[in-house]
Amino acid sequence: MMREHKFVVDDAVVEDFSCGTKRQREELLRIFSTLAASPYQRGDWQQRTMTGRELQVKRFGRWLCGTGWMNQSWK
Repeated sequence: MMREHKFVVDDAVVEDFSCGTKRQREELLRIFSTLAASPYQRGDWQQRTMTGRELQVKRFGRWLCGTGWMNQSWK
């Protein structure tokens, strides 16, 4: 079954993921799954990108995750 929403991460997250412990990797995967399952969650605060797009920033324990929406053309 394919999910309607996907998550993407930048190089810093990939590096943290690959260097992290098994527990940290599992924790990040749970966070990613939570966000992919419910991508329109309100963040704990908002932040604008350099291009002016608004991101929802949500804290998950020690992790901060910024969520936003891609253009349809990115699919």
